[in-house]
Amino acid sequence: MAPKTPDGSAPKPVQVSSKKIIQEQLKHLQISPQTQQQDEILSSPLLTVPLVERSPPSQFGLFGANVVEDWTSSLANRRLYHNVACPSSVFICGSQGSGKSNTLACLLENCLIPSKLGQLPNPLTGIVFHYDSFVSDSGGLPCEAAFLASSEKVSVRVLCAPTNIRTIQRMYSGIPGVRIEPLRLTDRDLNTRRMNDLMAIAEGASMPLYLHVVNRILRDMRTEQQRTGSGFSYQTFKRHLDKADLTPMQRGPLGQRLDTLESFMAEGKGGKAGSTVGWEPKRSYPQAGQLTVVDLSCPCVTAELACSLFNICLSLFLEQKSSVGRVVAMDEAHKYMRDSAESQALTNSLLETIRLQRHLGVRVLISTQEPTVSTKLLDLCSVTVVHRFTSPDWLRTLRGHLAGISSMSVTAAADGDKQSTAVKPIAIGGKGEDAVLELFATIVALHTGQALVFAPSAVLGLGAKVKDREAPILRLAHRALKVKVRSRLTKDGGKTVMA
Repeated sequence: MAPKTPDGSAPKPVQVSSKKIIQEQLKHLQISPQTQQQDEILSSPLLTVPLVERSPPSQFGLFGANVVEDWTSSLANRRLYHNVACPSSVFICGSQGSGKSNTLACLLENCLIPSKLGQLPNPLTGIVFHYDSFVSDSGGLPCEAAFLASSEKVSVRVLCAPTNIRTIQRMYSGIPGVRIEPLRLTDRDLNTRRMNDLMAIAEGASMPLYLHVVNRILRDMRTEQQRTGSGFSYQTFKRHLDKADLTPMQRGPLGQRLDTLESFMAEGKGGKAGSTVGWEPKRSYPQAGQLTVVDLSCPCVTAELACSLFNICLSLFLEQKSSVGRVVAMDEAHKYMRDSAESQALTNSLLETIRLQRHLGVRVLISTQEPTVSTKLLDLCSVTVVHRFTSPDWLRTLRGHLAGISSMSVTAAADGDKQSTAVKPIAIGGKGEDAVLELFATIVALHTGQALVFAPSAVLGLGAKVKDREAPILRLAHRALKVKVRSRLTKDGGKTVMA
């Protein structure tokens, strides 16, 4: 039965084969090979020397050099560059002392410090999250990223818990040029989602009764805010809680959470009387060449609370409208990104940031000893840098989530190896467990500062040109690069203490 229009008449025939229509539609199907090739090169997270010379991105910095067995190849030709211009995400893992902190610092330097190691006409602005439970009144260890302050081209400030500001000042006193400020929040820095995160209200998880009450209050307040066009008010939230029908047993844990939050709020903005002058993040972001270290190392701050506050700071950092590019770094993530609801909320925010990195103009760097902190992050990151480690469990985690390690993709040689470029991906011989053992032996034997780099979308070079066609792009794909990461421009604050 022939279809009919709403008025019951037969539909008019549609012409899609006329010359005029075909010409118009083909305009939107014709892709310039040169333009497509240029776009793919400029979106590669890592670049080789020939590609930088052929199609230089607006901003890039030296990352390291490819390590090959054939030393007849010039070291200069084996240089690898970090593409700073294109938003990307890097996951760095490895045992203590393997070179993780140096790699993180080098990537931050590429984003923040103009130098002869690359090209950086428009420095980015950065934020680093750091937490260490090994801290006491006698001191602790500063975040190594703060040593970028040894360069006059970078402005570094450290935001810390108000309950530990004197200790933090002593910890960072050996790094000239670092400003220490207490982390202070205001009503404007809070909203319904952030309050849910602070209360550890997770979707689909079982919650105590008082959290259901909190959720209802936040929902009612949100409805009122939408009706009146007003913002979130912490004092209004507290008034609703005071009127809520909660038992003393229920108010106990709720009060503890709110007391902790109020210790980070500025005077007159919901915080307790006697607070010092508050720091308001929205008035400070973003500034090119500035690095903000949020160091919440404090005996009074748990890893769970640190995750909640990191989540708020991340959101504040990203929501600012600016033409300045941004870089977000998680330092020693294994110390606070665990199995808690707060950690899961932070992980979800990072995943959302990585998925939108090109739209937000943000680069994400995650440094951790253990690749098990979040396998979802491994799945999404553009580049994975694997330094030396000796744990078979870590290898099993990587094997299930990285192209080049999974048993489905282990290969002795790839078609792309026919290229004549100086940079040579490593080939893992055989299939199955033998190949995995060979890879594990390679990782264990890595020297300090060396790493296996997995970046499926990285462009290594161009293949042989066939007739009138453009030379095909050669990607790293399912293989890996053995790389020696460069040394730091700035002072190294993470050297091993020897007896």
